[in-house]
Amino acid sequence: MAARDSGALSRSIVLFALLSTLADGLNLGSEMILGLDPGFNFVPAVSGATLMTIIACLAVALTLIGIYHRQGFFTCASILSYVFALSSMSVLIRNCYVNENFKYPQFVTATHFAGTAVVGSFWLLCRYVREGRSVTLPDASCVLKGLLPLACTVVLSMAASNNGLLFSSAHFFEMISTSTPLCTALLAISLGRDFDLRLTAPLLLITLALVVVAFGELQFTTLGFVLCFGSVLTRSVKSVMQHALMGSNDEWKSMDPVEVAVWQSMLCFVLMLGWSVASEGAQPWVEICAWGPFVAVLATCAGAAGINIFGLIVIKELGPVAQQVVGTLKGALSILCAVAVFGEALSTQQIVGYVVLLGGIAWYNKKDMQLKQAKAKASTLMSETTKLKIPKA
Repeated sequence: MAARDSGALSRSIVLFALLSTLADGLNLGSEMILGLDPGFNFVPAVSGATLMTIIACLAVALTLIGIYHRQGFFTCASILSYVFALSSMSVLIRNCYVNENFKYPQFVTATHFAGTAVVGSFWLLCRYVREGRSVTLPDASCVLKGLLPLACTVVLSMAASNNGLLFSSAHFFEMISTSTPLCTALLAISLGRDFDLRLTAPLLLITLALVVVAFGELQFTTLGFVLCFGSVLTRSVKSVMQHALMGSNDEWKSMDPVEVAVWQSMLCFVLMLGWSVASEGAQPWVEICAWGPFVAVLATCAGAAGINIFGLIVIKELGPVAQQVVGTLKGALSILCAVAVFGEALSTQQIVGYVVLLGGIAWYNKKDMQLKQAKAKASTLMSETTKLKIPKA
């Protein structure tokens, strides 16, 4: 599998080089054959800031591939899609609020769930047509005991996050948010979920690195702390519940990530739409008819669909704690892009913190894979031993 991934990466690099050569050839041919001005380009020139952004994204992508390439191509692609969608959301939402002056967070969030449900349903339809795979329909028990509590947790998490930022500083919010992977692990242990305590050391190193990155001017308020910690706790609960819905459960049939994304998003859409109507009224429905806000909100829906669907795939493949660990790389990508595009300064504290963070993530993934391989080997050995002990009839 690793060889196939390396081959795919090599082919991508070769394809990129060929496309670049073709672009240069088109521009050169326009000068020599068509007699156009030397400054004319069939392929638009790439600005320095754009080029630096592409380089920053490629650096993060290659780092992720280097860490997770042994997990397989599909898992690697899902991780990359999840991290890049997560990193782009702040810019897309800021475009709605600032550039288009469409300041209706509840309505925008409701459209995110609607977009995820539409994209996920289309995915399931294509899968059914191509592969004949049927869709798992949740029964009443699954809805009442699994999906509905999950939807409520998602909405509460968003409410806590939004109000946490309102009643505390951004540094304080990020500082508390660094505990999310650790909180998810503690929650999984308390609920009897599968988390190996031998992963504690790399997880603590990741948490320490995030604290170093996020540490800044802190403004402590009791209400702000309660809301920020509530955001962390509900995010952890959400990840554990999503993992439970995709695992073996005696109460209901196991669902795959896309199915969970679709059913969860439908319920979340109903809850968020009610919240939007109650708090924002009908005004968002009037303003969304303008072309600018419509396109801006639609772009955020595409990013949200990527986060919701690929995030669930990452949870399925790696587990809820590892998914939270992967999500921490969003900050590294955001900072690299800010440095490339806006020329922002990168502090020594951030450099040290993210270097340690990448080391911690690589350590966590390596240890996690070793433990899973040892567990699979022990399970296979146990199965073979059991077969040998069964007397022949």
